[in-house]
Amino acid sequence: MKKEFLVGTLTATLCLGGIGMMTSCTNEDPVNNETNNEGNTGSGNSAYVIAATVDDASYLVTASSLDEGEVSLDNSKEVIDATYWVYKDQKMVFALVYNKGGSGTGASYYLDGQGDIQKKYDYTYNRITTYGTWGENVVTVSTGDSKTTDANGNIAQALLFNYLNESDGSQSASSINAENFLGNGETVSFSGVVEANSRVYTSVIPMGMSKYGIGQWPEMVTDEALKAQADGGSGSSSYEQGEIPRTQYPDSAFVAIYNGSSFSDKPVIARTGKIGYACGRMRSQYYQTIWAADNGDIYVFSPGYGRSTVSTDELKAVTGQLPSGVMRIKAGETDFDSSYYVNLEEIGTKHPVYRCWHATEDYFLLQLYKNGAESMINDGTSADVSELAVFKGEEGTITPVSGLPADMSIGGEPFGENGAVYIPVNVTTGDYPAFYKVDVKTGQATKGLSVKADQITTAGVLNKQE
Repeated sequence: MKKEFLVGTLTATLCLGGIGMMTSCTNEDPVNNETNNEGNTGSGNSAYVIAATVDDASYLVTASSLDEGEVSLDNSKEVIDATYWVYKDQKMVFALVYNKGGSGTGASYYLDGQGDIQKKYDYTYNRITTYGTWGENVVTVSTGDSKTTDANGNIAQALLFNYLNESDGSQSASSINAENFLGNGETVSFSGVVEANSRVYTSVIPMGMSKYGIGQWPEMVTDEALKAQADGGSGSSSYEQGEIPRTQYPDSAFVAIYNGSSFSDKPVIARTGKIGYACGRMRSQYYQTIWAADNGDIYVFSPGYGRSTVSTDELKAVTGQLPSGVMRIKAGETDFDSSYYVNLEEIGTKHPVYRCWHATEDYFLLQLYKNGAESMINDGTSADVSELAVFKGEEGTITPVSGLPADMSIGGEPFGENGAVYIPVNVTTGDYPAFYKVDVKTGQATKGLSVKADQITTAGVLNKQE
């Protein structure tokens, strides 16, 4: 079974990358070729394409295996310094640049008939807070101002979509109302895009009520004291006097299920009160924590972030109570499976999840808060999220990952193939970065391909294009 693989840059153990989807490939080796010392693809029709950096420059380099050996960047392609990498249909890899609050930029690359990396298209689009794929398009999503205002000049918020087409390089944009999306008066954002069961699933994150929303749906204000009494916050967490800057529903998870062909269609909303909202979070970025198993079941992971929202003298907030947990939506269903729930803080190391990725079958790689829920709540963006484990969905069990270097930092998102997970690992001992292959059933990691670079970010498979 093959799936799109979405990947993102990470830095050390604190801000680990963008939202990603691992590739679950067939049991046949996708790279059947010979490799010389420089990592060229030889006579095969495919290659692993690795994102790496040296000094301040970014490169894509090919290799025929991630299991062993060493590859240099001598014959690599210098590329834009991407925040996220999207490997699409084994045809192209999209480089997406976050650019903080500004407009996003990007480019796509492919393998020519000789196995050399070439640029295909350039893109400019709205800023990214999450992304995914839908059909032939790479989709970026953010929440921003719409063109609608009320009588007081308050601006309604919209969900802004960009569609970057893999076939012809075209791009288009659309938007829908982000206000009262869930029927509770709150503005929302999306986290992740999952294609499965001929549908598209996305986690919906409630973010409180804007002044526009309060004006339109005042009955949805659960407590007048939740309105900010003055401007406050900073960056992506800034807010204005008169709005409700934190959700009133921290202990609910919402998933929008689309049966149509665009986000303009009306979705079915699945809701559960057993876990909090489902996403990883690093400032304005929402990291995908909903994934499809090979049988089409959708697993929904929540860190339990509602517990970190607390009232202060300046701002009252609704504090969540639920721990980090997992729910699922069975393949073909449009509501949460009431018989399934796993409390992640009662199994394994009992630590909450920060991010996760599908590996193979119903195995998922989890990135955990190493020092537990208190660190997640108290340390915020400085919390150590370097702990890794494998979660078996049907059994609801966790296996810690072992065998990784003690001085490691994770370079970027992992790559899943043939029942294993390849983790890009950077070290401080002077060794070159390398991919470590993790057996999902045992959690054991073994060193694979080394890359002669300062850092590596991720890998994916591309086919040669004649």
